[in-house]
Amino acid sequence: MISKKIFIFSKDDANPFITAFLIALVLFSGYLVFAATQTPTLSVTVSSALSFTVTTNQFATLSPGTSVQATSTLSVTTNNTSGWNVTLSGDNVTLTAQAMNDGSGTEITDKDPQWIVAAASATTSAGNAVSITNGDDVLAFRVMSASSTNGVSFLSTAWWGTSDAMFNASQLWAGIASSTNVSRIGNAGSGSYSATAHLNTVQYYLDVPVTQKTGTYTGPLTYTATANP
Repeated sequence: MISKKIFIFSKDDANPFITAFLIALVLFSGYLVFAATQTPTLSVTVSSALSFTVTTNQFATLSPGTSVQATSTLSVTTNNTSGWNVTLSGDNVTLTAQAMNDGSGTEITDKDPQWIVAAASATTSAGNAVSITNGDDVLAFRVMSASSTNGVSFLSTAWWGTSDAMFNASQLWAGIASSTNVSRIGNAGSGSYSATAHLNTVQYYLDVPVTQKTGTYTGPLTYTATANP
């Protein structure tokens, strides 16, 4: 036996049913919309930047037998967190030629030994600088303990001694390195970032014998500041 069900509804009954059906048809025959969320991450690498200036306070007129001093101020600004170092050499200096001359072949004697330290040498290892005596007839240099107020140490006391007081055993000096033996004179290590400049002072000592020829003597120096790797 097969049974059939017959639904009978009036016109009034049909209208709401058809309306509901049409609404359902619109809802389910349209578009299926899926929502997805992603979180992009921005990334950038800030490269190392370094600026470097050197200003020099020149020697006063020299009377032989009375020593004079001069200074250069090194100013370094860098964002490099590994720090920075500075090297020095004399453009005129070789094994035989001295740093300063009068342009006519007459020279002023450099301190012996000439400063020699490998660029990668640890600042905790002693260099070859030595003490001097007032009246030594030489040109010599050292890095002073004066440094920037931002707390970064540039001075190596193993290289230049622990005192800025003139002519004592705790103050070390050297001759200026040649251009073929460019040597590091100081290093500011890791954590050296500062928004302000790092200031450090290089000091020069000079005296000549009474036999030194009169005239004006000059000697170009090259300082190079480099960001540490």
